[in-house]
Order: sequence, then C-alpha cells, then structure tokens
Amino acid sequence: MVEPNWDYFVNEPLDSGTIRFETKTERALFARVIAGEANWMEQNSLDRLNTWRLAKYDLEAFLDGRRAARARASL
Repeated sequence: MVEPNWDYFVNEPLDSGTIRFETKTERALFARVIAGEANWMEQNSLDRLNTWRLAKYDLEAFLDGRRAARARASL
C-alpha cells in the first residue's frame, strides 16, 4: 500500500519539486490523490476506488474554495 511521505509535505519548501503549490495543504491533498490512485491501481477494489475519489473530491473542493477567496479579494 502506498503512503505519502507526510514529513516531506510538512517540512519541504513549497517551491521544491516539479509541481508548484500555493499551500502545504494543497500539496498534501494532492499527495492523497496520487497515493489513492496508486493503491486503487494495485488492487482495483471498490474501497480503494472510493478512497481515491474522496481524496480527489477534497482536493477539488479546496481548490474551488481558494479560487472563490481570490475572486472575493479582487473585488
């Protein structure tokens, strides 16, 4: 089972790595999506598919909230 390296996501600077993130929360949610997808591909179980889909939903909800906050701030 794939598990994200949470220490990396907490302690590394946001500009390190190939993908740039605005917050550490965004980076951790993205890691959950990637790990969930890898775990689902490994066993193709319904539970792992649901875990991946929930992680994806959480990331999308977070990003939507960030976009909405930016839009309100620019008004």
